[in-house]
Amino acid sequence: MGAARVTAIVDGTRQTRPTWADVPGRVREVIEHKIGAPVVRALSQAGGFTLGLASRLLLADGRRVFVKALPADHPLAGAYRSEASVVSRLPENVPSPRLLHVVEGQWVALVLSDVDGGEPNLRPGSPDLAAVLSALGSASRTLTPCPLDDVPSVLDDLAPMLCGWTSLRSAAVGDLDPWAQANLDSLAAMETAWQPWAEGDTLLHNELRVDNMIRRVEDGRVVLVDWSYPSKGAAWLDTVTMVPQLIMAGHPPADAERLVLGRPVLAKVPAWAITGFAAALAGRWELSSRLPEPAGCVGLRPYQSRAAAAALTWIVHRTRW
Repeated sequence: MGAARVTAIVDGTRQTRPTWADVPGRVREVIEHKIGAPVVRALSQAGGFTLGLASRLLLADGRRVFVKALPADHPLAGAYRSEASVVSRLPENVPSPRLLHVVEGQWVALVLSDVDGGEPNLRPGSPDLAAVLSALGSASRTLTPCPLDDVPSVLDDLAPMLCGWTSLRSAAVGDLDPWAQANLDSLAAMETAWQPWAEGDTLLHNELRVDNMIRRVEDGRVVLVDWSYPSKGAAWLDTVTMVPQLIMAGHPPADAERLVLGRPVLAKVPAWAITGFAAALAGRWELSSRLPEPAGCVGLRPYQSRAAAAALTWIVHRTRW
């Protein structure tokens, strides 16, 4: 969800991430000084929509670290600072990389522990599915009660953004999916139904997508990355966002629900609240997908369009409207 807040990157003409060599020399020197060794090899990483630096660095002493960085005056520099503040205070047993250093100056750079791995495979039958759900369960247990007292509540943070169907109805948009167009009033009425069940004392990630997860080569465990927009709320909200992710990966809605909705964190959540959250997610993605691609972002709007379609498929399955 937080990806929709992206507005720009290092250079609006870029279509690829900057490499380690693109970072100003003085900035690289400061990062190497913080790390305590020169960089001998840098491997740029794919994934995500923001084209800032994202590189795994091999150091002269044999260590490896991961660095993400943007110029200090970049619109997303504040999000990087927020992520640094959050990750530095996560409990040690949260499945997430550790923050090693922060560099502030011409650029903002986060140096994190390196994770050797790649995005988990969410397709039907994948062994990674169990590891993803296990990581979510571990995170929700470890992050309850919320270890941070300065994050916003989920209602203050997300509720103002999760009203896409109401906005689309007000704008009299006429080219929606035919099913969504026919049920627009019901979708708008339903998209706040999750809110009475949203309060809680869990630190939520709020951006659980496959590109914000890494499956470790060494043991197959999954770690969660990019903690830029967390909030405090009910643990089920993070977990249930995996249903449309699984549908996008090829799961029928009933199978995706079977994998996700049986988790203990959802045991006492009423069906109508889950349907309401599905509607809220779909509306947010549908509305955002119609906006121009933010300068320097690649693939954000197409992703949101696919996510909206997956969430609609899920809602059709749940409502039978």
